[in-house]
Amino acid sequence: MNEPTPWPVIAASLLLWLTAGLCIYLILLNRYLLLLTDGRRKTLALRGSMFAIGIGALLIGWWAAGRPWIWLPVGVLAVVGAGEVRRIRIRRRCAGAPPVETENAGIGLRSPITTMDLAVYRYELAVPAPAWRGRRLRVAHVSDLHLNDDLPAAYYQMVMARVARAEPDLLIFTGDLVTKVKYAVDLPQVLTLARGKLATLAILGNHDYWVGPQQVAAAVESSGVTLLTDRRLRLSVDGHPLLICGYEKPWSKGTWQPPQVAPGELGLALTHTPDNVYRLSRLGYAAIFAGHYHAGQVRLPWVGPIITPSRYGRRFDHGHFVVGGAHLFITAGVGSAVPPRRIYCQPDIFFVDIIPD
Repeated sequence: MNEPTPWPVIAASLLLWLTAGLCIYLILLNRYLLLLTDGRRKTLALRGSMFAIGIGALLIGWWAAGRPWIWLPVGVLAVVGAGEVRRIRIRRRCAGAPPVETENAGIGLRSPITTMDLAVYRYELAVPAPAWRGRRLRVAHVSDLHLNDDLPAAYYQMVMARVARAEPDLLIFTGDLVTKVKYAVDLPQVLTLARGKLATLAILGNHDYWVGPQQVAAAVESSGVTLLTDRRLRLSVDGHPLLICGYEKPWSKGTWQPPQVAPGELGLALTHTPDNVYRLSRLGYAAIFAGHYHAGQVRLPWVGPIITPSRYGRRFDHGHFVVGGAHLFITAGVGSAVPPRRIYCQPDIFFVDIIPD
């Protein structure tokens, strides 16, 4: 007669299988589930997969206690650990220069709620000739406004006032301007509070597409902002060519592809998701501006974000990276979606000064 499995062995087996199941769920969540369109289907997928994986892990963990099957979750954790090591190596290899100046950047452990604790980061990007021989250009990068009832109008006014004080040459908005379509009518009250000397540009993000792209686009254009929905814009700055591309894939329709940057031309790309960095970097863009990730929105001290809606997981969550020769700037954004709070994760805006090298 078989001896009953000791409770410590059962407990260890349950913990091991649950941990492996959690890792699998987080991979599915970051790389697939969060990319689904908001709605009942997404909610069902999120909750159903979590329930199925959790209950399945418990049942298998109970059954496998004291059996050789215990090596299966160990293998899963080993693979996940190897992937995490690879992610860290890629981040270090692609790490860009830190900001040259910051404002209000820093979080205390005793102040976890950072929903409106705006930080400002200023970067300098030296672009060698012949790509840029012009004067210094200041780009103000604002993303993920997520207009909603949880953030007061005074907060958005403060953000845009800070942008206006910087007197940018280019002011760019990289998507997710609203959380629900009913807030589109409020966009002009925010977008008109600051302007770029050369141009004020915007693209749409996934939330804008999910709730009503036509209404959001109309509100943007009524604000006097140029909408670059899968479009390119060529400017001349004191005789020096500047190409700005707005790339809204994977949410926009059609087969439009961003153009190759010509020799002697400075190329800047606006994209909501940083996942497009590899495609855009191959086309010669010097700088790529993105948001979407919210820097995780909920971060753990010394660990970083757990959830990042990206096919690459947490590879590039926030800050400055150099990928294939292109400088990728990922802002945490200004607003918040679901949940409507930021925890140990400040909202921010970027100023990037482009200078000839």
